[in-house]
Amino acid sequence: MLLIFLLPLIGLAIAVSLNKFLPKAKFRGYDVLPFFMLYACHLITVEQHKPEFLPYGFFIFFILVIILAVTAAAKNKNIALGKTMRQIWDYLTVNALFWYLGLLFMMI
Repeated sequence: MLLIFLLPLIGLAIAVSLNKFLPKAKFRGYDVLPFFMLYACHLITVEQHKPEFLPYGFFIFFILVIILAVTAAAKNKNIALGKTMRQIWDYLTVNALFWYLGLLFMMI
């Protein structure tokens, strides 16, 4: 139960430290947050005795979106793959955060 609240805080601490120690990196510190949020979502679903596949199903769906974006960028040479991947990963970060907050609200 403690890990449900502790994992996102650990993820935020790692994100802040990555931004502080690697300020000129191409990735941002909050890019690691989905990994912590999705596992926290998994722990919430286990705590509520709901089906456990929900966070991982979301992650698999996201991987399929990445595969489709890569194939679309390969077919249409004028699509910037780097910008597309950055935007998709940002969407994953925001969706994982909202999913975590929603499941946390449902748990309380």
